This record gives sequence, C-alpha cells and structure tokens, in this order.
Amino acid sequence: MMKLIVPIAFLFIALAACVTVSFVSALKPTSTGVFVGFAVWLIFPYAVMSAALIFFQRKGAASFHWHVAAAIVSIGGILFLANAIFWHPDAQGAIAVLMTPILQGGALALILPAAWWMSRNSRA
Repeated sequence: MMKLIVPIAFLFIALAACVTVSFVSALKPTSTGVFVGFAVWLIFPYAVMSAALIFFQRKGAASFHWHVAAAIVSIGGILFLANAIFWHPDAQGAIAVLMTPILQGGALALILPAAWWMSRNSRA
C-alpha cells in the first residue's frame, strides 16, 4: 500500500500547486511581479510538504499517514481558495487568499500529530 500512496500524495500536491497557479491568474493580478509574488506565496506550503516528505522518506520515517495528511492539506487548500475566490467572494476574500498558506500550515500542524499517533499504533 505504501508504494501506491507515495505517488498519489505527490500527484495531489502537484495538482494542487498547478490549480493554485491557475487561481492566481483568475485573480487577474496587475503585473507579472504581483502574479509571481502571489504564486510563490501560495505554492510555498506545497513545496514545504514535498520537501519534508522526500526528506523523511529518505530517512525511512515518512509513513502512509504522513502522505495522506499532505494530500488532505493539499485538497483543503484548493477548496479553501475556491471558496474564497469563486464560491463566496466578498470584501475579505483577499485576506483569506493571503492567509491560505498560514492556514495550511496550521492544518498540517494539527493533522501531523494524529498521523504520527496513527502510524505508531498501526505498527503495534
């Protein structure tokens, strides 16, 4: 099962990053610099999750549950952005878009201890 979840998790992360860039273009930034700035800021969590999974996978510490947590946070980020940009746009939408990476980091910080606990209990 582990051999299957690794490419699926990275696929979710890559797709989420691509969709995020398309969402940035839907915001119609005023210049290329603003586009790049928003894109880099919003893609940052995906880069961090990918780097962490690769690092822990090489050490043999990345469990099935960690990959699932990264996929969940990736999907959650896309759903949050879609909600703020398309489904329920309002005056605070810009703040919500800028807060997305911080919220993803918070979600990951909440989900990873549960994933760690589940991976420890599944070994026993």
